[in-house]
Amino acid sequence: MNYYDQHLHTHFSYDSEADFVPYLEAFDGMVVTTEHFDLANPVTHQDDAPDYQAYSQTIDELKKTYGNRILKGIEIGYIASEKERILDYLADKTYDIKLLSVHHNGQFDYLDDFVADMNPKEIIPAYLSQLEEAVATIPANVFAHFDYGFRLFNLSVSDLQTFEPQLTRLFQAVIAHDLAFEVNAKSAYLYNNLALYDYAIDLYQALGGTLFTIGSDGHKLAHFRLHFDDLFDLLHQKGITELVTYQNGKPTMVKF
Repeated sequence: MNYYDQHLHTHFSYDSEADFVPYLEAFDGMVVTTEHFDLANPVTHQDDAPDYQAYSQTIDELKKTYGNRILKGIEIGYIASEKERILDYLADKTYDIKLLSVHHNGQFDYLDDFVADMNPKEIIPAYLSQLEEAVATIPANVFAHFDYGFRLFNLSVSDLQTFEPQLTRLFQAVIAHDLAFEVNAKSAYLYNNLALYDYAIDLYQALGGTLFTIGSDGHKLAHFRLHFDDLFDLLHQKGITELVTYQNGKPTMVKF
């Protein structure tokens, strides 16, 4: 089984201090990091973009020791006001995999503590609309952590189902743009949203979606490949026997 974690961060992301080496020594397969790219970030009050030259040079040096099993990735955080700058940044850079996310709305990050006290009936539709726009605007490979904008709300499946018409439109757009649906281990187990993923996977499948990835969303070694065996079991129960991996932006189906 050649499937590898496809959502991982190092110190090239603003919110991680992790190094490549522990990941490489903990796993003998391919390792890809997907570094945060968030312009106008309200958490840091600046643009957070990975240093592409330094990132590429680091990977080239590591390949001398660890061989040709280190891939380049990015997690693109979409915000409408920065659309043109996002596209300009990506235009001359090569990645094996591009994750697409929405982390903030220009005023606050959806994981800021105070968001938990806000009205989910206002926040969630606005967040889902941002995701729809991101999918329609930014070329990418993977639709990451669909639940990021409501991780703090402790939603039940029935709560989430009240937004099903909008989720349906969103997932239809994800399918139309050939994005893989990410099963995010951090969301499922550290934010206790496994039931929401169970529901979302079923909805995505019912709409015709067939592309799936699993990502730990790891920012440190303790998160690397978090609960992957459990998520493999979940997907097998739903008749899913292949996951998609990306190298040079090209998809390959891998049995697991």
